Amino acid sequence: MLSRSVVALSAFGYLFLLFAIAYYGDWRRSRNRSVIANPYIYTLSLAVYCTSWTFYGSVGKAATEGISFLTIYLGPTVMAFFWWFILRKLLRICKENNLTTLSDFLTLRFGKGPFLGGLVTIGVLLAIVPYIGLQLKSVSNTFNILAQHAAISSLTTPIYRDTALYVGLILAIFGILFGARHLDPTERHEGMVLAVAFESVIKLMAFLAIGILVTYGLFDGWGEIFTKICRAPEFCHLPRIGARPDSSYSLILVQTVLAMGAIILLPRQFHMAVVENTDEKHILTAIWLLPLYLLLINLFVMPIAFGGLLSGLPMQQADTFVLRLPLQSGHPYLALLAFLGGLSASTAMVTVASIAVSTMLLNNLVMPLAIRLKLEGQLPNYLLAFKRAGILVIILLGYLSYRLLGPHTMLVDMGLIAFCGVMQLVPAVLGALYWRGATRKGAVVGLMLGFSLWAYTLVLPATIQAGWLSPGILETGPWGLAFLNPTAFLGLTGMDDLTHAFFWSMFFNGLGFVVVSLFTVASPVEAEQARRFI
Repeated sequence: MLSRSVVALSAFGYLFLLFAIAYYGDWRRSRNRSVIANPYIYTLSLAVYCTSWTFYGSVGKAATEGISFLTIYLGPTVMAFFWWFILRKLLRICKENNLTTLSDFLTLRFGKGPFLGGLVTIGVLLAIVPYIGLQLKSVSNTFNILAQHAAISSLTTPIYRDTALYVGLILAIFGILFGARHLDPTERHEGMVLAVAFESVIKLMAFLAIGILVTYGLFDGWGEIFTKICRAPEFCHLPRIGARPDSSYSLILVQTVLAMGAIILLPRQFHMAVVENTDEKHILTAIWLLPLYLLLINLFVMPIAFGGLLSGLPMQQADTFVLRLPLQSGHPYLALLAFLGGLSASTAMVTVASIAVSTMLLNNLVMPLAIRLKLEGQLPNYLLAFKRAGILVIILLGYLSYRLLGPHTMLVDMGLIAFCGVMQLVPAVLGALYWRGATRKGAVVGLMLGFSLWAYTLVLPATIQAGWLSPGILETGPWGLAFLNPTAFLGLTGMDDLTHAFFWSMFFNGLGFVVVSLFTVASPVEAEQARRFI
């Protein structure tokens, strides 16, 4: 067993190494010798998509649901083939207009009204903050496992002793130093991008190392693992699709579609793919290199998951098989490498997401509110402070959600909830890019319906399961009205919760957007922006 001090020093030493790498990236840029003007660095920065969900949650999902975990990576792989047409167009529009967030993009396209940008910002914030919290959860839980061979509940750990809090504060400082140094809308955060690319390499190397240990060290290759898992009556269903309700074909399709949207619409992905891009030709490399990266980092997910089950580890600990297997087999320092890989996956997501969402808050909530209150004359002196405070507040809100939701929610579940939340942007974004008849009122109605039904049919059941509300709501519906049951809305049954929520939220979102756009007339500003965008 590794001592607590060794694990802590390794973690914080690694975080300070990221500071040094980011500082070097900014130092090179100050001398006009950019290190990120490179298609391979650009692609590695896009691998921020692989969070602790990939490092821990995919193994947990493979151990409990089987092959369906691949949908989260199949979606981006399919979407990559369309990037030269969709992402390039989005990139050109944003570069021409100095747009740094999707909320800015939609606000400009639909007539520059502040309400739409605020609505998008609030919806994205609600989706992303708990996801940030669960990245911090993964850091805290894996730290405790590595140092003590046992996971300690976040509710029993005093805040002042919680590793997640200190990691969150360090990441807030990192984000402020390398993501909120200036307010130039054309500025790229080269130090942060270089650090994220470095983290992508570390998490890939760490995961491959664990996979090789399990597959060829603890077992005699893939053949032995799959032969034994297929002969075990309690696990033989895992390699097959559709063998159980939580791996049905409809769920696999929905998860693939969600991942297709998430690879661009998640704030961190949009920031890396669009804002930090230095040359649109780099997309051509990302089209083949990112799918290759996703293939490599998932190559040993099933051997690790099945190896953990065959080694006698309980399925309830599946999220942490990546750590427990090397610890159980007497390789503590390989487990430490796995911990640093998971730390890389978590910190990259938290840093980039907090910077991106803080920009949305500043542009779409703080500035419009200041203008409404006639404080715009004093605003320029405080804009940078507001952005820095936003980064800190977002990470602290994530930490708070981790303390409240962490013990009840798996990484994969919260990740899918976030994916479904940002998916509500799809109708408005596609309409902005390709439909001249799309109007601001249509976009507002669609987004309001979509976010409302997403929250009601997916977020509400999660909070009920966490014990915040009465379970009777899921049994008989609110006020005894069965047709309002969040998991059987309007009497629709026979679907898993995710597919059910995806269907209703996207149905009403798309329907509201199209119908209202058809029956309303675009303002002259909207018409002009439609002409320029399309």
